[in-house]
Amino acid sequence: MKNGDRISGTVRSLSDGKLVMDTRYGGTLSLNWTAVSTLSSEKAIDVRNGNGKQVFKAQLEAADPGYIVVRRGADEQRVQVGKFEEFMKPKPKTDALTWTGNIDAGISLKKASTHTQDSHFSYNNKINIGKWRNDFGGTYTREKEDDTMNTENYSLRYALDYKFREQFFWQGRASYKRDWVEDLSEQSLAGTGPGYQFWDNELGSFSLALLGGAFSYGYSDGSSDNHFGASVRWDYQRYLKGRTVTLFSHGDVGHSLDEAGIFTMDAEVGLRYQLTSWSSLNVSYGHSLVSGTRDTLNERNFTTGLGVKW
Repeated sequence: MKNGDRISGTVRSLSDGKLVMDTRYGGTLSLNWTAVSTLSSEKAIDVRNGNGKQVFKAQLEAADPGYIVVRRGADEQRVQVGKFEEFMKPKPKTDALTWTGNIDAGISLKKASTHTQDSHFSYNNKINIGKWRNDFGGTYTREKEDDTMNTENYSLRYALDYKFREQFFWQGRASYKRDWVEDLSEQSLAGTGPGYQFWDNELGSFSLALLGGAFSYGYSDGSSDNHFGASVRWDYQRYLKGRTVTLFSHGDVGHSLDEAGIFTMDAEVGLRYQLTSWSSLNVSYGHSLVSGTRDTLNERNFTTGLGVKW
């Protein structure tokens, strides 16, 4: 550091002017890159060049204050610290089980001329074992004003991916949503198809999957519709400000393949601010839309609350 301190640990990433390191004595640290004098790495890391298009592996070696030596095989270059904008530790390829997830909850109570109770709960899990990835979770939303229930529903989902190439995978997905207020009381989807992982590193991940399968819709009077269709699913996550802020978005859009012309969308976008190593403050906006069925559904939800992660 420029003040003479030396910090040892595992470098995770440099982005947005923040150097993120894991240390034994202080956990995960986020350091201002402008305070760093020089740096060395025992192993090669992924360095992004100046135009932001090419990523190459290089080992970094400490040099005079204000400089870092970049070594690529037999070639080495002395570079100013200020020239570095982004690098990260490569994600290791392992068959060991990894488990990440989070729970977000928000509750709002209001007593005035009316008594309003709003609550939202979401649960997300990702379990990876070698080339297999499991993604499952659920949500519950309830809005009540005096004795009138305006919204009450829950949803469940499960996806299984198999990575057969570095960035290509095959996905099978099933989802179910139950609503006790709307005429469109049940929605279910089952599909399978190919996917592409654009990136998955210390700074975030982004994937798309194209699925073909069956849509099923149930109504409050017990009747139901079934259709074949196709959908596009996305999953995006980006860490900002030294991993203190997370921008995320996930959802899918689909269309039936028959004359019914059913269109469906279920999407969410939000921000999660890291309060501690395990807790966060989150804000999100969700939009659910179903058209072409007997009852058109168009719901928008804005939620905020606290969460835990692992």
